[in-house]
Amino acid sequence: MIAMNMVKKTKMPLFGQLTLTGEKALDWVKNPTEITAKFIWFCSVNSLTEWNVPEWAKDKGIVALIFPTNEWGNPVFVTQNSILKVLESMCADWESKGALCQVIGTKAQGQKTQIMFEENEPTFKFSRPENCKTYDPYIVEVL
Repeated sequence: MIAMNMVKKTKMPLFGQLTLTGEKALDWVKNPTEITAKFIWFCSVNSLTEWNVPEWAKDKGIVALIFPTNEWGNPVFVTQNSILKVLESMCADWESKGALCQVIGTKAQGQKTQIMFEENEPTFKFSRPENCKTYDPYIVEVL
């Protein structure tokens, strides 16, 4: 009897990565959101032309995209200042400790500041207390 290889070859899924408009899909922060980051971009929302940025976010200035360690997952789109301030502070600390940081893209395409996590990827949890007001700040935890 011949043994068959029962391991399926992984491939890029056809659904879930692109929206119906052909742009790359984004998830945004909802209460609660948890993500383990492979890398993070900080950039102008205008530099995300290939991404399906929701209409309500088009007038935002600097935003962040947190890319998950799961290569098939959508990045989390962060527009909330309460999260952005904490993320920027943490990234500055990681950079001072030797994390790989670089500017990617061209000015014409829109530059993005990127921090990579090659090991010890941080897991972020963003949450707000129950019964809070709509615009109350998020609590940021690194797990």
